[in-house]
Amino acid sequence: MKLEGKSIGSLHLKNPFIAAPVKTAYADLDSHVNQRHINYYTNLAKGGVALIIIEPTAVLKSGKEHPKQLCIDSDYCIDELFQITKTIHDNGSLACINLNHAGRAANPKASDGVVLSPSAIMCPSTMQTPKELTKDQIKEIVEAFGKATARAKKAGFDAIEIQGGMGYLIAQFLKERTNKRKDEYGKDKLLFAKEVFEQVAKFSDGLDLILRVSANEFVEGGIDEQDNVALINLAKQYGVKAVHAGLGNACDTPLWYYSYASTSTDKQIESFKKLKSLIDLPIIVDGRMGNPERINNLLKEGWIDFFGLGRSLVADQYFVNKLLNDEFDKIWYCGGCLQGCLYNVRSGIGLGCITNPFVDKNFFEPSGKKLKVCVVGGGPTGIAAGIYAKMKGYDAIVFEKKELGGQFILATKAPYKDAMQKPLNALINEAKRRGVEFSYEQATYEKIQALNPDLVVIATGANSQIPNIKGLESEYVIDAFSFFEGKAKPKGKRVLVLGIGLIGREAIEILANQGFEVVGVDILSDLTQDFTLARLKNNSNVKMFTGTSVEEFTKDSVFARQEDEAINLGKFDTIISSIGTKSDRTLYEQIKDKFKNIEIIGDAAKVVDIYTATQSAYDLMDRY
Repeated sequence: MKLEGKSIGSLHLKNPFIAAPVKTAYADLDSHVNQRHINYYTNLAKGGVALIIIEPTAVLKSGKEHPKQLCIDSDYCIDELFQITKTIHDNGSLACINLNHAGRAANPKASDGVVLSPSAIMCPSTMQTPKELTKDQIKEIVEAFGKATARAKKAGFDAIEIQGGMGYLIAQFLKERTNKRKDEYGKDKLLFAKEVFEQVAKFSDGLDLILRVSANEFVEGGIDEQDNVALINLAKQYGVKAVHAGLGNACDTPLWYYSYASTSTDKQIESFKKLKSLIDLPIIVDGRMGNPERINNLLKEGWIDFFGLGRSLVADQYFVNKLLNDEFDKIWYCGGCLQGCLYNVRSGIGLGCITNPFVDKNFFEPSGKKLKVCVVGGGPTGIAAGIYAKMKGYDAIVFEKKELGGQFILATKAPYKDAMQKPLNALINEAKRRGVEFSYEQATYEKIQALNPDLVVIATGANSQIPNIKGLESEYVIDAFSFFEGKAKPKGKRVLVLGIGLIGREAIEILANQGFEVVGVDILSDLTQDFTLARLKNNSNVKMFTGTSVEEFTKDSVFARQEDEAINLGKFDTIISSIGTKSDRTLYEQIKDKFKNIEIIGDAAKVVDIYTATQSAYDLMDRY
């Protein structure tokens, strides 16, 4: 794919691909830059993107979304951020900073306990109701945008992106639903934006400016394409040279904000096209653009100026180079699961990917040693171990008795997760391309010993177990793995799912969508939040009981206890168990004393999520 560069104002980009601002949560509580930042942005720059818009950077602590978010509210931030611009420039890309104040989307744990907005309208995503901004606070924030721009210039950035959309503070001033003020900022809903643009323009000193917007928030009374026109025309008066369009907003429509797999790509493109038809500035569009076929088709249509790439560059920082060189078979694709990126950022672990441990690390280089590595288990952890062994120059063979992919295959069968087949295929293709040998048979001590390996890696995963609950033996019970593999089918109309973890909630959604009446039970009171769980709460076929333990199955009832209260859940036709998953350590226990170097990783060592499992493969090969 041969593409010519384009310009944003005076800034010439070598190709039409731009790294969109992605939260990393790598900083400390004082927003210091560290080696994880440097590794991440080095890999991005080396990967071929023309312009890198770094993660959202707060102009004041009151506007932070995350405790580990970068800030640019003090002069010490100049030297911190210079480390990022230097590595971006040294590795062939241009650097842009996204300046933001989150307003009602701020996290009180990060914003010194203060959440501010034009009006006291709750943010549904955080369940926080902000305080209404005073005029003095508005003035402080406006001036902070100017000071941040001056600092960004000193830190070596080539461009400034003003966050004017996506449900953040500037956008919160634009519509009646979030701005019910009676003063001048309520009467003229563009006034706050105007004052911010004035300050940024005053201190930008020749830096090219980009405006970030949400083309459509997809919420009643929210911003749509037509609403953006006045904001964009105003921004043009202050030197803005391009518009960067996303969808949704952080508070009300996170599914669109994160371009989740359940949202319509047709509706997405329709919205972007409409916005482009209404303005005369170059447009950057992002949201699930990490697909070579889609990029090619959109380029042929001719209306897109630049592609913003977010999660696709987390899955593979070298996506652009591979795309431009027509090396599509080498791309590590994003499956849209959000587990390694969004959920790790929320938890404070920091940005990562379930299939790419090198997001914030250096890639393995040949070690100079000659080792033969034997891996048992062809799930994602075992395949990853084989890949990393080959990266280090070792011989690698992987035993797999069934089908490559392990539990990863189950993920592709969940609602809206068919795209997970892409990263699985990419993982397998990468292993085969690098020369990992696969032996499709049951591994035994004798077969392993015959290879005379220097290192044996046990990655045999885990097996689904049926829990020991009184009376359960008399019920029709399916373990969750068998359900997803299609080995056993539910019968009747009423199904009880034991365990509302990731696998359990996906089973619940499949059953509910098929018309079953489904009850989910989990012993935990606080479940990890994700979009699947959010959908289940609004599904009329689903009831969920948390902080609840099932105690007994009888002929006509299921008795459970929620806190100190005994409850009767009724009678069920099918029971699906997604609890009791147990590490498969059988082979390891048989041979652990028979080899000098033997390691156990992933679920075989301890049942964990897929991100932690594949990271264990990286950690292992990093030691060898």
